[in-house]
Amino acid sequence: LRAVGRGGLAAAAGVSVPESTGDRELLWAEFGVHPDVLSRTCLAWRLRSIGTGPTDRRINDACAAGDPIHLTEWDLRRIEALRPAAPGESVLVCENPRVLEAFAEYEVFGWSVVCTSGEPNLVVLRVLDQLVAAGAELRYHGDFDWAGVAIANRVIARTGAHAWLMSATDYVSAVRADGPPLIGRPEVPSWDPELGAVMLTHGYAVHEESVLAHLISVAETRPTSV
Repeated sequence: LRAVGRGGLAAAAGVSVPESTGDRELLWAEFGVHPDVLSRTCLAWRLRSIGTGPTDRRINDACAAGDPIHLTEWDLRRIEALRPAAPGESVLVCENPRVLEAFAEYEVFGWSVVCTSGEPNLVVLRVLDQLVAAGAELRYHGDFDWAGVAIANRVIARTGAHAWLMSATDYVSAVRADGPPLIGRPEVPSWDPELGAVMLTHGYAVHEESVLAHLISVAETRPTSV
């Protein structure tokens, strides 16, 4: 029934049937069906709010302290807009919360970070939309597995983010023969078709948490690199 409902709504909206959770939520929202405003969150680090209200102050206090924060739809409805911590600062969009935690733990300033926590939900997408509208440059890093490639494709298509340390060369230098096997339907990375080919050749996944040290090292030495 849910699939039939989505198909009917997609046809009425003139779009394809959405595959991701976030896109399904957006489709339902087009027809006035909204999820609750508290259960979905966006984990962020070093984002600031441009207003002066109590919610803005809470977000800006966390930014100044270098503390990660969970943003909800409730929060987004009470602020005007979000920005990176400093003008011109790159925003890393990552898939795994451990990456954001590491950036905060090692105080990798020069970056703001937004975590999708897997498939981005409606709150994550709205946070990214606000940052794009503000002219922020987004850099995306996720898992080298088929689900991770699919998420990356959708985020990049929606936001115009640049894939960061996600090339075929990056994969080959990180893959291990004792790594987890690739499972699921192969996906073609929109930013580097060669990456998909070498992933098929090796047959192993590389998850973000296994390359944390490299991500931190590059981010500290080249804070605005693509």
